[in-house]
Amino acid sequence: MKVKKQDGQEVRQNVDSPPSIDHVGWRLWCASQAWKEQFVAGMLASGHHWYAEARSSIIPYLDRKGTRQGVLVQRMGLSKQAVQQLIDDLEKEGIVERRPDPEDRRSKIVAFTTKGLKAQSDANRVKREVEATFRAKLGEEDFDKFDDLLRRLSYD
Repeated sequence: MKVKKQDGQEVRQNVDSPPSIDHVGWRLWCASQAWKEQFVAGMLASGHHWYAEARSSIIPYLDRKGTRQGVLVQRMGLSKQAVQQLIDDLEKEGIVERRPDPEDRRSKIVAFTTKGLKAQSDANRVKREVEATFRAKLGEEDFDKFDDLLRRLSYD
């Protein structure tokens, strides 16, 4: 990997591929990875080893009161089989459970167990801790500006 300046910008170039320009998307991804690494480390320290595995990817899509399995498939953009496997793995761990859907006998609601809700409580604590490290690194004023700008760029 070569790094050189082109038009005042850093350009990373693999010898066998076209140059990759330095861009805001890359910096957002790097910041996101830094956040994720600290978050996962905190969850591991809290005893939730499964948070470091692919099966945890379902958690952001699961409503606290439960979500229909078909809705999880839609939200995640994965195959039914892939989502099924993630749910199976978390169910074996005791993090989620499948409940009958009172509105549709053919459907199941995937919901957090008591153990899963405890993990979510720990996750909220760890998120605040990670945010505090970012706030300390940027300073209060810059962090607040950064947070505001991210909100403006977000979908919601």
